[in-house]
Amino acid sequence: MVHFYFSIYSEELHGFGRELSDVAHIDTSNLDKRLKECNITVMCDVKNPLCGKNGATHTFAKQKGATPEIIHFLEKGMCNYRDVIHKEFGTDCDMIESAGAAGGLGAALNVFLNGKMQSGIETVLQLINFDEKLKDVDLIITGEGCTDSQSIYGKVMYGVGTHAQKFGVPCIGLSGSLGDGAEKILNYGISFLHCIIDRPMSLNEAMDNAETLYYNAAVRIFGMIKIGTKMSEKP
Repeated sequence: MVHFYFSIYSEELHGFGRELSDVAHIDTSNLDKRLKECNITVMCDVKNPLCGKNGATHTFAKQKGATPEIIHFLEKGMCNYRDVIHKEFGTDCDMIESAGAAGGLGAALNVFLNGKMQSGIETVLQLINFDEKLKDVDLIITGEGCTDSQSIYGKVMYGVGTHAQKFGVPCIGLSGSLGDGAEKILNYGISFLHCIIDRPMSLNEAMDNAETLYYNAAVRIFGMIKIGTKMSEKP
């Protein structure tokens, strides 16, 4: 177990994000000794560093409902956490790709368990021999819950799109919602983006009817493909 201690009273912290600014010492002496004999691979779906404008806080906190004030507070704490790690373990988490994954869990797994960071989507695509399957493919349809500016940092749509691009296969992205910067994914092998939302609705309504919305969106996509097929058949 890894213990985090507050500076003034050497008091063990409870593990809340709001306590990151109070971290002064990290005790790893109680870690299971057998971990040193383990090879740990950490599969990540993002490449974000721990801190900074592309770090864990600025990338993910807003998605979880954090206000600008809370984001500023959490980032200050994350930077303190980073600095303590650097001082005590000699590792700069801002130089570790995917350290910011899962709100900074990537950094902890790398530093404390010597985990080797690896792209989750690349690992999966290799395991299923994805490139081999692309040789006779005319079209790919992929998707994710929300496509936004962070989608290009190693998420599923990015991975599928870049492999499709390599083989010249057009790829359609189907998303639950499109956020700021969603269009950036079009530079990484995604030929067309389609959102399942077909009318104004609340988030709760969209979540409650997700299956129907995805089905209807798929029908619209295949209708578009049918039109394209007919156009290509014209002399």
